[in-house]
Order: sequence, then C-alpha cells, then structure tokens
Amino acid sequence: MAAPADLVQEACDLLAALYPRLAAETPDPDCSAFAAPGVTARPPAAPVPGNAGAIYAKTGIDAAARDLEGVLLYSAGSRRPGPVRGGSDANTLAALEAIARLICKADDDLYRMVVAELEQRLDEAQKVPAIDEAERWRPVPQRPCPYCGCSALGVLLDAELQPSGRVECFGRTETGPCRAAWPGLIKLASDLDG
Repeated sequence: MAAPADLVQEACDLLAALYPRLAAETPDPDCSAFAAPGVTARPPAAPVPGNAGAIYAKTGIDAAARDLEGVLLYSAGSRRPGPVRGGSDANTLAALEAIARLICKADDDLYRMVVAELEQRLDEAQKVPAIDEAERWRPVPQRPCPYCGCSALGVLLDAELQPSGRVECFGRTETGPCRAAWPGLIKLASDLDG
C-alpha cells in the first residue's frame, strides 16, 4: 500500500519526466487540428506560434509547481514564500522536487488540493497529441451501474478508439468512489455498441 507522500512523489516524478518532452514539442506547430469525420480541419484565425497544447501544458506545470511549493512552504510555517524561483525549466523541476519533500507537512485538505492540482496538470500533459499517454474513456449510455445505480459507466478505448473491454464506474457512493465494482463490470463490454 502506497503512503500518501508516495502518491505525490509519483505524480511529481511523472510531471518531471513529461516536462522535457513538452518543452521539446512547444516550438513545432500541432498539425492535428480537430475536424469532424469527412470535414477538413481549418486552422484558427490567429494561431499560437508553436504547439498550443504543449505550451499550455508546460506553462501550467510551471505555474502550478511554483504555487504549490509556496503554499506548502507557508503551511510548513515559513513566513515568507521562500526563494523566488525564476522561470527556467531547472527551477520548475526543483519546485516539483520541493513539493514531494514538503507534502509530509500538509494537512488532509491541503494534501487533497495538491493531489488534485498535480493530477490535473498530469492529465493536461498526457492529453497533448504529441505525448498521447492519457486514457480515453467513452460513456456507456443508458446503462446504470449494477452496484451503485448511477449512470456514470465508461469504457476504456484502445489506440483505434474501439472499446477495449474495460468498463469502470465513475460514480460516487456515500463512502467514496464506486471503485470496488470496476472488476465486475467487464461483462457489460460485450454489447456496448448495441
């Protein structure tokens, strides 16, 4: 069982590994503009000079790392926000390391806020088309979860955007997420397209 600090360390390590890949993708424009099937994509009127998704994900990590480090320092008893970090990539990676060190001094509410922020930045980075490591889920329509009764079932899509057979419930119960039900939902995957 992983300790709470281990989860933050893992998220910081994943962000630190994705960060140089995002930095390498920022100068190259993203050629995979969204278009409906059968329709040619049209570039935006004023395109961002470079890969917009990578730029936004990278700068999101930059800002979040510095903000979270400052909040954790303050929570740990620092009267000042600490050393003001510049905008370099090395300073962002140093801030991620500091977050992993300081999380043990955070209370439960601050811990949840830090984890939510890191997960959001990680999800943003993984969804950049050049990185493409995010799991893609499609809702399962008109099927309630047999365990909690909510309509929040999703099926994991494979690389060809076809159902992979893994079905999970994203609903919540009084005690928390309906995660205990996920292994038992695989039988619903056989008739998802019906």
